[in-house]
Amino acid sequence: MTRYEKITSLNDEFLSLIQVGFIPLHLLDWKVYYEAYLQEIKKSKTSEAINMIAANYDVSRRQVQRIVAYMES
Repeated sequence: MTRYEKITSLNDEFLSLIQVGFIPLHLLDWKVYYEAYLQEIKKSKTSEAINMIAANYDVSRRQVQRIVAYMES
């Protein structure tokens, strides 16, 4: 099970854990970026998808690559 699958399996509990400070807030952002990446990867190659997400969310290409690697591990 990947980290993304584990996060999505938590459903509303994920938000509760963020509210109490058990899970860092930036993971919610990362989840949004990764979900956008999954949608974009259906339409284009990996490198193009990473470029699109980086441009749309104003983060670096390298940060998007790290997020993808984190969520897929």
